[in-house]
Amino acid sequence: MANRDNPDFLSASTIKGDKVVNREGEDLGKIEELMIDLHNGRIGYVVLSFGGFLGLGDKLFAIPWQAFKLRTHEHAFLLDILKETLEKAEGFDKDNWPVTSHEWLSTVYGYYGYQPYWQPRVPEEAESQRMARTGGTSSYRESPDFLSAGTLKGDKVVNADGEDIGKIEEFMIDLTDGRIAYVVLSFGGFLGLGDKLFGIPWQAFTLMPHEHAFLLDVPKDVLKKAEGFDKNNWPVTNREWLATVYSYYGYQPYWQTQRIESRPGNI
Repeated sequence: MANRDNPDFLSASTIKGDKVVNREGEDLGKIEELMIDLHNGRIGYVVLSFGGFLGLGDKLFAIPWQAFKLRTHEHAFLLDILKETLEKAEGFDKDNWPVTSHEWLSTVYGYYGYQPYWQPRVPEEAESQRMARTGGTSSYRESPDFLSAGTLKGDKVVNADGEDIGKIEEFMIDLTDGRIAYVVLSFGGFLGLGDKLFGIPWQAFTLMPHEHAFLLDVPKDVLKKAEGFDKNNWPVTNREWLATVYSYYGYQPYWQTQRIESRPGNI
């Protein structure tokens, strides 16, 4: 997988389980999960266990991604939040996770002093289109706004014809932006591509919540000609390489301002 010596990107699986320390170097706990905002591919929040620090070991805590900084050579993240703030934070039981909504999450961001990433709000027309595509903003799991990386990993992927084309192997996370840089997909023999993995932009996928699957909006001929990578030799991700991936699939990179609408398969 990607080089960890000085990364801009790491996989969700690599990040999960990493220890978390404070400015004093105290070991606070570890990262339990990354909750993904399904509408825009951002990390909605990090789920942290404190491991007994400040007597908070029996609960989990939702904390904005922006509060963490990677300490590369320690395989750890620095959490830049005062002890007093952590001690008074409202956690949740390990067996009773909150049903995440943007309303609930805004209170979490407000408590830790961060601006929610979805503000300022998108224009009404764009919001209505998003709701139509995703089935609204229901907080129920039948039509969720947020799911964990662990829940999504392994989900099957189908095409517009309903064919089962593979599964999601991993999510590569942009450590600066807190976004899914790309989704790693295995094709399971579809189109003879079973021996490789493929990096595909998050925007190309649409969740099918009732089927525990994702629809991949990419034509067969585009997939067949795509350049994959060996399962044992992952590319070292940088934005130059990633820009070529986005361009191939017809998407504007998320670190640029506008989306290309003439992607393959568009009418």
